[in-house]
Order: sequence, then structure tokens, then C-alpha cells
Amino acid sequence: MSAIKNCHNCGSENVKKESNSIIYGREYGNGKCYYCHSCRASVGTHDSGKPLGTLATKDVQILRKACHDIFDKLWRYERIASRGQLYQDLARRLGITGRECHFGIFQRERCLQALSIITEEKWWNS
Repeated sequence: MSAIKNCHNCGSENVKKESNSIIYGREYGNGKCYYCHSCRASVGTHDSGKPLGTLATKDVQILRKACHDIFDKLWRYERIASRGQLYQDLARRLGITGRECHFGIFQRERCLQALSIITEEKWWNS
């Protein structure tokens, strides 16, 4: 993903790379984010400055975090399968490619679809 110029949420060109203190009141992580000054959507950045995903409004950020909390527990702590394998299984269940399957690019409806799947018992086996 390259630098973000326009907000896909509201269409504004008023998107700037900022200190993430604009969101949190103080800096976290590498301290950078992309922020839409029109609708207040945001996304963090890698250390290199590349966005971690797509701009997300607060409701989508909450949904993405919920997905990650459930999903990451499976590969980090329960060791059900590797992260990559679980993403492949989720992509298959969502009917999308592995390249399209990342919570950081999901919008509201895709997050809700993913949550519906990853809260099923042993969803990776179906």
C-alpha cells in the first residue's frame, strides 16, 4: 500500500500523514498515522511510513479490532494453525483471494461477515 491521498469513506482530499496523538492524545507505537480531517477516519503506519491498511471510521476500527482479537488468539496462543493458514481458510470462507483477506483493509460489511465466520466453532475446518 502506498501513501493515502484521498479518503475512500468521504471522498475528501484532506488526508494527511500525522502524529497519531491527533487520535489518542499522545503518541503510540511509531507515532504516525494517516488521518482524514473531514470524517476523522484514520489508519496507522508501518515504521517505513506505509499505511497498515485502509482508512477506517471509528465503527470500522472497533470491528477490525474485534476480528483481530478473536483471530489472533487462535494462532498466537491456541496454536490452532499458522496465521497464514488461518487467513487462507478465512479467505476461502469469505469467497475472496488471500491477497484480499486482511482485517486492515476490511470495511464494515466484510468485518461483519468475518466476525460471523470466526465466531463459529472450529470454523477453520469447515
